[in-house]
Amino acid sequence: MEEVGFVKLLKEVGSEDLPAAGGKGANLGEMIRASLPVPDGFVLLVDSYREFVEANGLEKHIEKLLAGLAEGANESSDRAVSAEGAQILKETTEEIKSLFAVGKISERLREDIDHAYEALGRPEVAVRSSATAEDLPGASFAGQYSTYLNIRGEEELYEAVKKCWASLWNERAVSYRARQGIGSKDLAHGVVVQKLVDSEKSGIMFTANPVNGRRDQISLSSSWGLGEAVVSGEVEPDQWVIDKKNGRVISEYIAVKKVMTVRKEGGSELAGVEEHRQTGVTLNEAERNELLKLALNVEEYFSSPQDIEWAYEGGRFYLVQTRPITALFPVPEFRGDDDLRIYVNINMAWQAVKDPFTPFGIDLFEELTRDLVTRLSKGRPKKEELKLWWFHNLAGRMFADMTDLLKVERIQNRLRQKSVDPLDREPMTTKALVQVAEQYKDELMAGNRGKPNLRKLIHPGLVGLMLKAVGKAMYGAFNPVKGREKALKMAEDTIANLEEQSRYLKTVEERLRFIENHTGSAFMGVTMGFAYGAASFRYMNRAKEILERYKLDPADLDLVGKALPYNVTTEMGMDLLKAAKNLDERRKRAAPGEEEVIAFLNKYGHKSSFELDVGTATWEEAPGYILDLLNFYIDNKDYDQRIERFYREQQEADEAIERITEKLKTAAGRRVARRAGKMLRAYRQLFGLREVPKFYGSKAFGIFRAVMVEAGEELAGAGRLEDKMDIFFLTREEIRTHHDLKSLVEQKKPEYFRDLNRPAPRVLTSTGESVYAVMDQVAENAYRGIAVSPGVYEGRVKILADPAEGDKLESGDILVTVATNPAWTPLFLRIGALVMETGGTMSHGSIVSREYGLPAVAGVANITTELEDGQKLRVNGETGIVEILD
Repeated sequence: MEEVGFVKLLKEVGSEDLPAAGGKGANLGEMIRASLPVPDGFVLLVDSYREFVEANGLEKHIEKLLAGLAEGANESSDRAVSAEGAQILKETTEEIKSLFAVGKISERLREDIDHAYEALGRPEVAVRSSATAEDLPGASFAGQYSTYLNIRGEEELYEAVKKCWASLWNERAVSYRARQGIGSKDLAHGVVVQKLVDSEKSGIMFTANPVNGRRDQISLSSSWGLGEAVVSGEVEPDQWVIDKKNGRVISEYIAVKKVMTVRKEGGSELAGVEEHRQTGVTLNEAERNELLKLALNVEEYFSSPQDIEWAYEGGRFYLVQTRPITALFPVPEFRGDDDLRIYVNINMAWQAVKDPFTPFGIDLFEELTRDLVTRLSKGRPKKEELKLWWFHNLAGRMFADMTDLLKVERIQNRLRQKSVDPLDREPMTTKALVQVAEQYKDELMAGNRGKPNLRKLIHPGLVGLMLKAVGKAMYGAFNPVKGREKALKMAEDTIANLEEQSRYLKTVEERLRFIENHTGSAFMGVTMGFAYGAASFRYMNRAKEILERYKLDPADLDLVGKALPYNVTTEMGMDLLKAAKNLDERRKRAAPGEEEVIAFLNKYGHKSSFELDVGTATWEEAPGYILDLLNFYIDNKDYDQRIERFYREQQEADEAIERITEKLKTAAGRRVARRAGKMLRAYRQLFGLREVPKFYGSKAFGIFRAVMVEAGEELAGAGRLEDKMDIFFLTREEIRTHHDLKSLVEQKKPEYFRDLNRPAPRVLTSTGESVYAVMDQVAENAYRGIAVSPGVYEGRVKILADPAEGDKLESGDILVTVATNPAWTPLFLRIGALVMETGGTMSHGSIVSREYGLPAVAGVANITTELEDGQKLRVNGETGIVEILD
């Protein structure tokens, strides 16, 4: 067939036609090119949508309605939106849909549709949306747009096409685009029309396991009838997890399939399944193997994991669509053997940070890592030539390849000890790493080609560095006051030197070199003073051991640990309270121009919500958070009480030390008592040094940020950037080598905001297995279901039977329901987790939960009748456990 204006046959389109045919149409065309079994059909190109909108004068109406939505709705990137915002969204999208319903399809467009439909043989067809922002690597849009089945005749086809066009603006699609950071400007919609497969059974297969992320497993679901009941989650399907390499069934779940989707006049409907078929197995071994082969062929052709919908009729399987699996966490490329690799999330292990770095922020940390490794590596390689093969930037998080270290038994033993160490910053990450190492112990040892000789990797300079640190620790132990003063002076001198040298930079290149030349030295300067207090960090534990040895109550130690002096974080809290007190006494509200606010920001304005990321706005740039805190304290009038409590607790700490020493004199003698008292006083003098590296490190990052803002101003002035702050969405190499920086920022900025909403695992393997939480045992007050979206969340129950009840939801509630379908999608912006009675890993609620980063559990029998509104739950989306907490 020749091209006819607004229509193309599916076999005539491919990936190069995505802007014209939309994501679904382009992907179907590619599958036909790959000789995969795809039903015949055609696609109405996106120009047909534009022609309809223009002919009916809809564009201005849509723009006006969306402008009102932007003003009235909450468009923040937060997980939850207000009930008012949800109502505005619903009303706006309903009005847009009504515009399409009354619109007329032009005669010219009707002729093109008729011609293509006639060439197809005028059969029953499936009519599906094919948007330009759909089935993309970054966002799948699973279930967000509309599909209409069993459409017969031209008039039914026209109406189905209009409904598909209108679904571009339905409530769930608009909210999904907002969540994914995809704008509404210049959107258009194609429509795919295919011969309907009157399927005896149908389902979905993921060519990677969407629950645990493993790329070596396929997840397959199947149920009777047409596929809509499976996709929408209205039936609990049979489910299998299959090993890709050998076809072995890893797990099998045969559901009770009470309903199925069947054809009806002008569409489809749910119907009951005969009782004898409800527990029947829908796929035998030969059929599963055939689907496995098809899945592998599709994945190989598209070179990425795929979410595939299939149908079975007359002894033959058909593939009715495929899209990339967008919710999988990325896996590092390891250029070596096929042995298992294990990676740990440094963001979580080091600072328990869940958010991603900006592109420049993580680039800076990679430079810092390179500098430090160069200093400590044997042979002192040139920094620019050093390859950090073990360092990986995954979705804006830093991951380290721990495989070779985990092959050493004593390192595994040390990690086991660290996982129960109260001083471990993030014991859950350590526990997760230990859990994975034990799970794959045989693979680790089998791939062990000899224990790594760590002595060969370490430069002798490290020994000198360690000796210096030991010397500082001993100095601080014997003279805590002077040790603390020396530590602060080291950090302050480092910052003063950075500030001085940053004043003389003129060009973008000079500023980049300044950062490259000073990241390592600045880090060393603000952290080495930390060593002066190192010995004190275990003083409390040692004091507790002494008290317990002599059978004395250690309760007073709790008082010793409160209201620590010389702690910059504590001092900041006190300064905030004092500023609120002064403002209130002057009958003033906190505002940018008030002297108390100015003074506070002069001292602490370099800090931010994510201090490790130089790309994050500082409090000085965005003081709203501080102003809100100050006004909160002013309104509550409790600043005096808080200030008085701090000084009272300082006095109580000194008195507690005196009591402890007196008790020890009686129980253990003066020598032991004197030693314990000295330790506890040193603890209070030195423990605050733990905060020094972070505080002064954030000051150094503040200087680097200011330097890069100046570079951004230069590039924006030259027309290479739209805004000076866009420089933080670029790396140093990109700034130096990429000519079209604006286009690059347009590409990378949405990626960053998508990663901001993407949960990151604590531990990751080379198979893609993602560990977000440590496995828990099932308690008596818990329910077991199917883990469908990873993460752990605690919150209050809200049981809904219908999305129309969504106004009952409060921000952060756990939604508990029988099942969800695409109509529920806007509510996902307001909830903290999801629990369903039916559905599986491929159902609507599961897919959207994974993309929104919401923990979710499906297949929890009778959960809507077992629970009550307001109960507190813990939902573990990796173990499938739902636990009642009250």
